Amino acid sequence: MRECRMSAGSLFSYFRFLKTTKQDVAIAISMGIIHGLASGFGIPVILKYSSSILFSGEEIDGVTVTILTLLPMLVMFIRGVSGFLSSYYFAACGQHIVEELRMMIFQKIQRLHLGFFNDCPPAELISRSINASTIIQTNLVDISHDVITQPMALLGAIGYLIYLCIQESNLVILFLFLSALPVFIFPIRKIGLRLRQKSGQMQRQTAEIIDRLNHNLAAIREVRAFGLEEQETKNYRKACHAFSDAFLKVIKYQLIVSPIIEVISAVGVGFSMFYAYRQGLKLEIFMALATALYFGYDAIKRLGDLSNKIQSSMAAVDRIEVILSEPEKIHDPENPVPVDRLRGDIEFRDVSFAYLKNKDVLKKLNLSIQRGKTYALVGGSGAGKSTFVAMILRFFDPDRGTITVDKIDIRAMLKHDLRRNIAYVPQDPTLINDTVYKNIIWGKPDASREEVIEAAEKAYAHDFISQMAEGYDTLIGENGNSLSGGQRQRIALARVFLRDCPILIFDEATSALDSESQQAIYRAIKNLKKDKTIIMISHRFSMMSIVDEVLVFSRGEIVERGTHRNLLEGDSLYRRLYEKQQVIES
Repeated sequence: MRECRMSAGSLFSYFRFLKTTKQDVAIAISMGIIHGLASGFGIPVILKYSSSILFSGEEIDGVTVTILTLLPMLVMFIRGVSGFLSSYYFAACGQHIVEELRMMIFQKIQRLHLGFFNDCPPAELISRSINASTIIQTNLVDISHDVITQPMALLGAIGYLIYLCIQESNLVILFLFLSALPVFIFPIRKIGLRLRQKSGQMQRQTAEIIDRLNHNLAAIREVRAFGLEEQETKNYRKACHAFSDAFLKVIKYQLIVSPIIEVISAVGVGFSMFYAYRQGLKLEIFMALATALYFGYDAIKRLGDLSNKIQSSMAAVDRIEVILSEPEKIHDPENPVPVDRLRGDIEFRDVSFAYLKNKDVLKKLNLSIQRGKTYALVGGSGAGKSTFVAMILRFFDPDRGTITVDKIDIRAMLKHDLRRNIAYVPQDPTLINDTVYKNIIWGKPDASREEVIEAAEKAYAHDFISQMAEGYDTLIGENGNSLSGGQRQRIALARVFLRDCPILIFDEATSALDSESQQAIYRAIKNLKKDKTIIMISHRFSMMSIVDEVLVFSRGEIVERGTHRNLLEGDSLYRRLYEKQQVIES
């Protein structure tokens, strides 16, 4: 999958989410300024002032001594409280940003075309949307806090150094301090770029671990059946080992900045102390000077760490922006045609579509589907059947041609208006880890319990649901793993009956049903035929007796159409497919 390379501005562009938390931002910034100035300016000033009186050798009254000893404590108290408040409110702001960011990613995923998910599997999306945003959240608090406090501490220290040097008519110490600043830039920048690269690699390895675990849990029965536990463990260990290598490289680059800056700082402080000694500076001047130098170099060290956090966060931003910058191919029209309940007359006019350039999956289809009739789509794998129904649902738009429902181009109506008129049952329906009732009501959230039971009865699911321990309130596990395949499909079918849409699409929806359940479903579908448009993809010819028309697909075209009986006459593709299945079933 492609990667984005974003600028640092992309990270700070997320600060626009703070418009709704202006009060928290104001408190965080003001407290950060106070904390920074108390560190770089306040403490050196108080130490110089207090020490010049306390160690002057003159007699001092008890009240003055008490006040002078309490002043540094007061400054440290102000520094501590302001630091806490700044960190807390920046944390609140950071949490708000990440919450909005995660919602923006989730909403974007809901709008992306289905082809995107072929390139970016679920494990990769989880890593990008959850893990990457967590990294941003973790770093954003420190970045937001330090980007205010450390520059203020550095400016305060530099300001006080300038004052001392002017007061003592000696600018050499200031020159020594300032001359060290450019020396810090090169290692910080060089290491930061490497850190961003390694952090991106670590996040990719995180996605690999999630993917391995996800695949193992999804195929846990196949793994046991084929005795693949050892092989799966070996593959998972390999992924974990690769992550550990990437993690240690990230840690190396994160930690190496501080000692480099400390060594450079130590040289600067050493020269400054030596020079101060040779110049014979007073004790109070020396203490103030040493404190200002300490907080100045400490601010630089923390800014170096801040640079690392920004680079680490930028690696996460790169991965998130891949999702956010992905173009949305299926758009709602600016001026949609108002749609209420559709009748269900569908027409394809010269419709062509290709997933890959110059490789049409559907080729100039012309077809009218009438309300109140049932259609079966038949053909070999890759013939275009699933793409055909995906086009009706507007999962994809035609490259050429138009699709209309009730003579309205589906691109002229809102996607929501179109899809609320269509009930879709896939071959492998997804069930949520909740009760039977919650799974059925997914089809119509505002339905009453009586409507849910009626829908289950129509899907011939009520009997087995009633026999479960808690009836409709029985938990069915992740994706209904406590149910049989046929039971899962009947619950999915109950959603369809509850939804009561004019257009029904079944994509191999009866493939896992036993013969008795299948016949029951067919009877239910027959009862729906009066005012519904029913489209069924099926490889089971036993259902063709309830179908009004069979559409035979081959290489993206409808090569044959007619009733089951008519298509069996002569040397047709349908007849060959039928005979092949009879041989397999016998």
